[in-house]
Amino acid sequence: MSGLGALLMIVGTVFSLLAAWGIIDFPTPISRLHAATKSASLGLSMIALGAGVASGSWDLFGVGAMITVFLFVTAPISGHMIGRAAYLAGQQGDLVHDDFFSTTSAPVELGRPRRTGVRVSHWIILVVVWMLLWRDISVGTAIGGALVAVVVETAQRRFPAESRVDLLGFARFLFHYAVMVVASTLRVAWEVITPNNETIREAIVGVELQTRSIDTALLVANAVSFTPGTLTIELTSEPLTIYAHILHFTNPEDVRESIARLEELATRAFPPA
Repeated sequence: MSGLGALLMIVGTVFSLLAAWGIIDFPTPISRLHAATKSASLGLSMIALGAGVASGSWDLFGVGAMITVFLFVTAPISGHMIGRAAYLAGQQGDLVHDDFFSTTSAPVELGRPRRTGVRVSHWIILVVVWMLLWRDISVGTAIGGALVAVVVETAQRRFPAESRVDLLGFARFLFHYAVMVVASTLRVAWEVITPNNETIREAIVGVELQTRSIDTALLVANAVSFTPGTLTIELTSEPLTIYAHILHFTNPEDVRESIARLEELATRAFPPA
């Protein structure tokens, strides 16, 4: 197991170094986010998981898994916000296609939460996270985590559920998402080691979604940032539309087909309640 852990950490280190070089080498602020979001996330995740595997400790492996989840949840959001800020600041560079320039739609607003309460599924997740952070699986730690989880869940307000979870559909979505993460990381890595960035043709393509669920739209918008060569910079309402920055633009139809496939998988994973 130590050999596998070492291999994971070595590969993760290589991806992290390539991500760092991409941040330096890519021509525009938004293009650099592709390296920071994709390769850096997978690289750091592999280092964290590899450390857990090499140690032979389930506690440390659990912490690595938790770090991985946090990275893949937060990286698309930070990429979205920084990319949007860079565009609005006029740092988008020379785009060969730009649908975002002419949009008049407002960004999605989540509105006001409508009710409070304790969600059992979230309560269980919070307890597990608490135990992983303490690296102690015991009754005392579980009770302490349960109390913290109840306080957190009672204090936060939430939206009524718009959808339910289809386990088979969710598994398909996760598999497709994992394949995208690896493919996009390898694409960025290849771009970094290829001199002169000859294949980079930046564009922003708007894709109108068919769903009317904000939850599904947010899931698709975040997942798009791990599709090879794409990064969400805005999600607008009425209708729900994703504006994606493309690193290797060929034509808008390819982008729309890719995002439509993601939307289909996300809708199957979380069908309307």
